[in-house]
Amino acid sequence: MNFKDPVIIREGPALTMHCIAFDSFGVKGMCTRIETPDVVATIDPGVSAQTAEFPLPEEQRRQLLTDYQQRVRESCARSQILIISHYHLDHFVDSRDPEIYSGKVIFAKAIDDLPQKQQETARRFFKTIDGLPKEIIWADGRRFKFKKTEIGFSPPLWHGQAQAEPGKVIMTDIRRGKESILISSDVAGPVDPKVTETICRLNPRQAVIDGYPSFLQSNPSTDIDLLKSIINLCRILSLSALKTLVLDHHLARDYRYPALYKLVYAKAKKLKKKFGTAAELNGQNTVVLEALKNYGTTRWHRWQPIELETARTNLEKALTSGKLTPEWLTLFDRWVLSE
Repeated sequence: MNFKDPVIIREGPALTMHCIAFDSFGVKGMCTRIETPDVVATIDPGVSAQTAEFPLPEEQRRQLLTDYQQRVRESCARSQILIISHYHLDHFVDSRDPEIYSGKVIFAKAIDDLPQKQQETARRFFKTIDGLPKEIIWADGRRFKFKKTEIGFSPPLWHGQAQAEPGKVIMTDIRRGKESILISSDVAGPVDPKVTETICRLNPRQAVIDGYPSFLQSNPSTDIDLLKSIINLCRILSLSALKTLVLDHHLARDYRYPALYKLVYAKAKKLKKKFGTAAELNGQNTVVLEALKNYGTTRWHRWQPIELETARTNLEKALTSGKLTPEWLTLFDRWVLSE
């Protein structure tokens, strides 16, 4: 699949979201452009090719990368602001590219609390683009006004589990009047309760969240962190203001995701919320599912869908073995089971 135009989701007359390069389109990325009457910002301006485990031939994966690299450049050219949430190479372009960076205001994740490898990547990157941007601003935990548009950034949050090796990221919250959009970038789930609390406190009308990296697990139905993320997503779907939740990125690399996130899809349907990958919300099939149909499996021949009974049984086993604290069962009953 190759979309002729970016997927566009309108929040209202003041906020429009363009999904530029996402995993559900067949590339690694979460590049999003937000347009308001006051300012245009591209968040996570990067893209990478899917790996050999992705069920598309290499030639097609490379062609998709070429196509979406150009779309990222075009999005940046239309933007006054670029936002770099962290320094993984599917979230920014690590080169001296004037078409992307010249004259831009860059809001970026501060580097002092990152793992050494990411610090080195970030320092090298900012040295490489020196002289191109209009300004570079460390964004962690700060808010900025552009006429009637407010752009806010979370404090540094863990990329997945607390103390995880990938380090920390910042989420982006864009508001104008009563309209609001939250972009999680790489919180990987979310799993960390602090991330979920932050999202719930912001109570956005639209949210774009990267799913849990289930593609790293052979039988994810027993992965307690995946079950935690399902609970957290059901809680987020229950937010009073939320109308649309895009779940993409890590999730859309795994052709098992419809069965793994069955409980979340059911919750969204029950609550009458718009929910799915960026491709699905555009009325298209996610590329990994199309590739599976056309080319077959590449891995994972023994696994189980996540049903209500399966999820609760595995949570109870984790509680008994000391891998889980009791409040997670309470949260499961409240947010996943409740009407």
